[in-house]
Amino acid sequence: MPLGDSITLGVNGGYRNDLYTGLQQNNCGVSYVGTQLDQWTRVADKDHEGHSGLAIGGVASNINAWMASTRPNIILLMIGTNDTAWWTNEVGAEIGARHNALIEQLRAGRPDAWIFVASIPPQSQVFIHGKPDGQNKTASVDRAVLTQQFNAVIRKNVDARTAAGQRVRFVDVNSALTVADLYDGIHPSEAAHAKIAQKFLEAIRAALGSASTPPTITVR
Repeated sequence: MPLGDSITLGVNGGYRNDLYTGLQQNNCGVSYVGTQLDQWTRVADKDHEGHSGLAIGGVASNINAWMASTRPNIILLMIGTNDTAWWTNEVGAEIGARHNALIEQLRAGRPDAWIFVASIPPQSQVFIHGKPDGQNKTASVDRAVLTQQFNAVIRKNVDARTAAGQRVRFVDVNSALTVADLYDGIHPSEAAHAKIAQKFLEAIRAALGSASTPPTITVR
C-alpha cells in the first residue's frame, strides 16, 4: 500500500511506476492496493492510497477502514508534508509524535505487515506563517528547517522500532532529493520520483532479502 498525500499520488503515478518496474526486474511480483485508482499511472497497476491535501491526522482518521478493505502486507508510508508546509505553531517533535502514533496504529491494524517509513522531501524557501490560538499567538516558521527537524524525529522513532525487533524500517527519501527536484517548492517532479522509487526499492530488498523464487509482494 503506497500510503500518503499528493506526493504518493505523484505525477503520472509518481514513484509507484519505477518501484513497480524495479520489483519486477528483481523477480518479485507485486500488486499495489488501495482505495484509490489513478488513471494516469504509467504502469498497469494503478491502485494506491495517496490523498492530496491529507496531513497525518487525516490518514489516522481513515487508515483503519482502508486497511480493513485492502489487507496490506507491506505499507509504504510517506506523510507529513502538509503538517510542515502550511499553517502551524508546532515544532518537529510535536509533529513527529503524531507521526509515531500513526505508525503504531498501522502496526495494530496489520501486526504482521512490514512498514517502510520514508522521510519527507525537502521544502524550499522561508515560509512565514502564523496560526492564531486561544490567546491569539502566532509563530514564524522556516518550513525548510521544520522539515529537517521532523525528518530527524522520524528517523529516531523508526530506528528505535527497528532495534526493538519491529517490522518497521526507515527510508531516507529526503537524502535523495534537493530543492531543485521540486517543481513548486514542495512536490517532486516526475523525474525526481525515480529517485524516491530507488530508495524504497533498496529498503525493501535490504529488509526482505532475495530468494530464487520470491513470493508476490502485495504492497498496500
